[in-house]
Amino acid sequence: MGAVEVNERFGEREVQGDYRAMLLKELGKKGYDDAIKSYDLIGDTAVIDAEPRIARKIAKVIVRINKNVKRVVSKNGAVSGVYRTRNFTNVYGRKGFDVTYRENGITLSLDIRKAFFSPRLSYERKRISEAARDGENVVVMFAGVGPYAILIGKEHRKSRVVGIELNKTACAYMKRNIALNRLNNVTPVAADVKKVARKYKGFADRIVMPLPKDSYEFLDSALVMAKRSCVVHFYAFGSKDNPYAPYIDRIRGFFRERRRKARILFKREVRTYSPLEVEVVIDFLVY
Repeated sequence: MGAVEVNERFGEREVQGDYRAMLLKELGKKGYDDAIKSYDLIGDTAVIDAEPRIARKIAKVIVRINKNVKRVVSKNGAVSGVYRTRNFTNVYGRKGFDVTYRENGITLSLDIRKAFFSPRLSYERKRISEAARDGENVVVMFAGVGPYAILIGKEHRKSRVVGIELNKTACAYMKRNIALNRLNNVTPVAADVKKVARKYKGFADRIVMPLPKDSYEFLDSALVMAKRSCVVHFYAFGSKDNPYAPYIDRIRGFFRERRRKARILFKREVRTYSPLEVEVVIDFLVY
């Protein structure tokens, strides 16, 4: 289970009424109105975003609703730094921040403080894996602990998948997760994409760029690694009122300047990121 909103199903049980009612009773009207009413499930760990004064109360409601939750942690600050990590505080249950998470038939192990990971991208990972073709060469930039790379590798055994990740700790988890899923067609690379791109010159039939804040800065590296007719999955943060046009124009302009072309294949809003921003994905063909 990934992100749990109050209108989603919790297994066979509808949680909307129960969760809202229990949260209102626990927090009171003012606390309820101010509280963020969604949370993430990563394995048996629930991740909330709450002030310390109400975090324990929210944890109590979550544990009542879902008996499989053994630990609740609260976000402590925003995602920051080149590794996109954040701190957490233990609120309920066993201590620590190590999790084992399963989605789409793969198993991932990680410490949520030491590597970026979002269960809210589960659909995107499945979508891209289904779009990939068996036998493709795939590069996943900013691969983290390997969710994109491992799913593609598991569902396409004849493909060669390279996951490149700057964070050495995250890359170590990716290596562990490759072994955990018994794969021999996924290669973890602990490096800066810009420094190793030429090693994979003309290698990729498909490139995944799940770094919405800075992906545009790595298009040069993508171009180096791309074959002719390479499909690129490009993620970005856009304004809610006009999320795609600025990036589509920049992508086309970038390749035009290099005497190449980019044809837009698909676009969608991935998730709401802030009151004014959404994360989007733009799939395009480089030729």
